[in-house]
Amino acid sequence: MKNVLIINQSAELYGADKALLELLENYPKEYNPIVVLHENGPLMEILKEMNIQVIHTSVIKVKRGILKPIFFLKLPFETIFSIYKIKKELKGKKIAFVHSNAISVFIGAFFSFLLNKKHLWHVHEIIVHPKILAKWYPKIVCFFSDRIIFNSKATFEQFHKYKKNIDYKSSIIHNGQNRNLSFSTDEQKKNLRLNEFKIKNNSTIVIGLVGRISRLKGQQVLLKSFFELSKKHSNIHLVYIGSTPTGQEHYLEKLEAKIFDYKLDNQVTILDFKKEIWKYYDALDIVVVPSKEPESFGLVATEAMLSKKPVVASNLGGLKEIVVHEETGYLFDANNSEELSIFLEKLIESPNLISSYGENGYKRVIKEFSTEKYTSLIKKQYEMML
Repeated sequence: MKNVLIINQSAELYGADKALLELLENYPKEYNPIVVLHENGPLMEILKEMNIQVIHTSVIKVKRGILKPIFFLKLPFETIFSIYKIKKELKGKKIAFVHSNAISVFIGAFFSFLLNKKHLWHVHEIIVHPKILAKWYPKIVCFFSDRIIFNSKATFEQFHKYKKNIDYKSSIIHNGQNRNLSFSTDEQKKNLRLNEFKIKNNSTIVIGLVGRISRLKGQQVLLKSFFELSKKHSNIHLVYIGSTPTGQEHYLEKLEAKIFDYKLDNQVTILDFKKEIWKYYDALDIVVVPSKEPESFGLVATEAMLSKKPVVASNLGGLKEIVVHEETGYLFDANNSEELSIFLEKLIESPNLISSYGENGYKRVIKEFSTEKYTSLIKKQYEMML
C-alpha cells in the first residue's frame, strides 16, 4: 500500500474540505492517506474517527499579508520546522507522492521539492485579486507540480490565461458528492422549521443561503431581493446558514443591522455553521448561491440539488457548469438583486416549478457529479504519479 501525504488548508467543513472528505471516505484501496492540517476543527475530528493519521503542523498557508517582508523572513524557518515535524510524525513511512488540496498551502510544494517527491496540486480556487497574485500563481503552481487537477473549467481557464502551456500536466475533475442520508419526513421538516427557523406556518416558502457569511458570498444581495419580494409576498422566509471566517465578524454585524433596518427580524433567521447539513437543506424550498465573484466549483449547489431543491445562482465560475438555466434552477447576473428577485418570484408563484427543477437537479448530480466518478478520476491521476 502506497502512502500519500495530503496537505489541506483548514480543518473546517467548507468547499475544498468537503471535497477532500468525500475523497477520503471513498479512498482508493491501493493508497493510504496521511493528512497534514495546521489547526484543530471538525475535519480533524472526523479523520481521527476514521483512523486516518493526522499531522498537526504549519502548512505554510497564504493569506493576507503575503506581500509583506515579514512573511518572507519567517518563511524559511517555518518551512524547516514543518518539514521536520512531518518527517518525525511519519516515523520512517515512505511517501509515494504529495497531494496538496488547495493552492493556498505551500508546504506540500516545498516538501516534494526538497525531498525529491512528486507533487499533485489540486486547484479549488479562482484568484482574481490582487492581480499580481492572479498573474504569478499559475506559474508558481506549474513549476512546483508534476500533475495539476482543476475542479472546474472555470479554475482551469483562469490559470490558462496566465500560463498557456499548463495543459500538458493538467486535468479537469469536477468535485463529486453522494447523499448517504435519507430524506427528512414531513414531520421532521415541520419540527426543524418550527424550532430552528422559527416558522409556524407550514405553507411558508423558505429560501436559504448556505455558506460563510463574508464579502464574497452575496448575503446582502439576497437580502435586498428578499426585502423587495416581502412587500408582495407574506408567505416567504429567509434563512442564512453559516458562520463568519475568524476576524471577519463585522460581516455578520452588517447583515444583522440591515435586517433590522428592513424590519425583517421576524422573516429572517441566521444560524451558525452546521456539521450535519442535509436535514437543513430538506427544510428549505429554494436555495440561492448569490456569489459576488466566481466560485471555483460550488458544492452548495450540488448539495442543494442532491436534496431536490431548485438552485438560483450567480452566472459565474463553476456554478455555470452545475446549474442548468430553466431546467434545474436559474442563473442570474452577479450582484443584480432585481434579476434575482424576478427568478425567485417565478419559483414562489409556482410550486410545480420548485418540484420539477428540484427533481431535474437531483438527476443531474447523480449523473454528472457523483462520488464514484470523482474518485475514479482521482485514482487515475494517482496512477500517473507513480
